[in-house]
Amino acid sequence: MYTVILLVSCVAAFGADALPLGKLPKGKVVMALQPHHDDHTTDYGMGGLIARFVDEGYEAYYVRASNDEKDGSHGYARNDMINLREAEEATRILGMKKVISLNWRNDYMGPVPLDELRAQLILLIRKYRPDVILGHNPWEHYQKNPDHRNVARAMAEAWWMAGYENVHPEHVKIGLQPHQASYLYLKARLDWGLGHTPNIAIELNESQVRRKQQAYQTHRNVYANPASARGVKAALARESLMVPEFEGLDDQEAAVRMEEWHMDWISRVRGKQAGVTFAEDYFFVDEFDHLPGLKAYLKENVSAK
Repeated sequence: MYTVILLVSCVAAFGADALPLGKLPKGKVVMALQPHHDDHTTDYGMGGLIARFVDEGYEAYYVRASNDEKDGSHGYARNDMINLREAEEATRILGMKKVISLNWRNDYMGPVPLDELRAQLILLIRKYRPDVILGHNPWEHYQKNPDHRNVARAMAEAWWMAGYENVHPEHVKIGLQPHQASYLYLKARLDWGLGHTPNIAIELNESQVRRKQQAYQTHRNVYANPASARGVKAALARESLMVPEFEGLDDQEAAVRMEEWHMDWISRVRGKQAGVTFAEDYFFVDEFDHLPGLKAYLKENVSAK
């Protein structure tokens, strides 16, 4: 009962602003370019969308820019190893092909030359030739995480510059041709400030939400660990509250249950805003966004086949 009440009350709190449902574009490859091991699975991530792309026949790749040494309580070297292993398991659950780690130091990416990070992403875009790129929204108004800011900016620049033959012409010598992805799906953290305004919702089915839940709670070095459940239980006890669903569960099992509830909840919130059961919301950019007049003409006069 507690779970149902929580879901209903939180959905109501978010309001009912309608978002148009989008269809996935035709293509073969999707690439998520993100700073950290978990950014493709969080509530501001894109685990459900990745699962849907895979279900519709896409090959999916995950680029993890930092080494995540500060995520966890085991010291830098061990955190890096644990987080990489958990990222690989999470992407396997979602059906992704590979995790590509650039291993820039976690939270020390400010001094990294933007050109150097951008060059790495351009090379990867040309190698894997994605039709779709997923990442943080570089145009949100407020983002306190330096890795999010830096990788998002490098991603946005690499997305269009990878298509120009005069940008890193040396790539041709190793067999890589210019390539620009046609579509961007961008996310942001709304709990840190306003600025990200989604313009589309992507409907998810129950199986895709379930894989999103499983992928998220796989990151137990930072999320579904026993300490998180103990902290929540202690906070509830101080207010003389209880969650019946926790009865009979140890702290690890309760932590997993909480994280799965959270993924179900946010998927239902976004679904309600779009008039469906489950969804995720995005700022979507297509191949005609830089030509707004043509885009408006196509929308008004040309039917999609």
